[in-house]
Amino acid sequence: MPEEIIDLNAVNPSHKPIHPSQVTKVVTFNQVHSILYGDPSTKSIYNYTRKYFQKHLDLSYPHTFLQRDLFFAVIRKLHQSLKVQFVVEVGSFTGNSAIRMGSILKQSYPGSFLLCIDTWLGDLNMWINKVVWNHLSVSEDGRPTVYYQFLENILNANLTDTILPASMTSLTGARFLRTFRFHPQIIYLDSSHEQGETLIELALYWNLLEAGGILFGDDWTWAAVRCDVKKFAHIHKLQIEIVKSIWILKKPFCISNGYNTRHLKKCVTKLYHRYYNLLFHKYIILTRNRNKTKQ
Repeated sequence: MPEEIIDLNAVNPSHKPIHPSQVTKVVTFNQVHSILYGDPSTKSIYNYTRKYFQKHLDLSYPHTFLQRDLFFAVIRKLHQSLKVQFVVEVGSFTGNSAIRMGSILKQSYPGSFLLCIDTWLGDLNMWINKVVWNHLSVSEDGRPTVYYQFLENILNANLTDTILPASMTSLTGARFLRTFRFHPQIIYLDSSHEQGETLIELALYWNLLEAGGILFGDDWTWAAVRCDVKKFAHIHKLQIEIVKSIWILKKPFCISNGYNTRHLKKCVTKLYHRYYNLLFHKYIILTRNRNKTKQ
């Protein structure tokens, strides 16, 4: 019989689990920066933006379709009980969409921040399509340097206290969030565009999304993306909203994500008591009717 894998196999067994008392509902920029890179007040990753490569502002990458008005529309779709505080972008590249979302968060939602998860190594299309390949800024030794372009663009946009990069795969990023029980209210998925991979990302990040939150992504016109989004929506009985090339999924508020467990228990308890009281009243009425019949 094969060995059963318990939760996160890559986490060292000697590592102490996160106790519920250590989990905070409000996830902050400083908190995540401290976990990943150290205290931002003494060591901000943006201090080293120009240490290795001299980049200049460059937002010429054309394949970014997320506009400010659409992000505002997504925010308005959140459940009324939710407040925008923590947003995750999976697939950031040069930071065009991150800057649009980050500027809105900074201006309209003080204290909120955007975590950008990306390897900054490019996908298959970027390595095959030489027009897009140029944006990877591959160095002479064969390594893409677009990560430093991302940092430079964020620095120029004055969003270094709102946008935080996490240079890791989408799966590692999801498991990082799961380990610390960080639940975003909004997730923008623009990472893998291959069939099967997108479905895995949808499943992982849907489980992380706070109940009542929004999971949305780009490139609905791509057959592989469209197929996996449709399959995922069918499995979970969700409605897909399409705006141009953007697809949108809303997580029902009744689904527990860890933070709403107490609320869910209260609802179930209330329903149980109402059902019990209803049965009790019916029993009283039946007893009275029987007594009248005997008389």
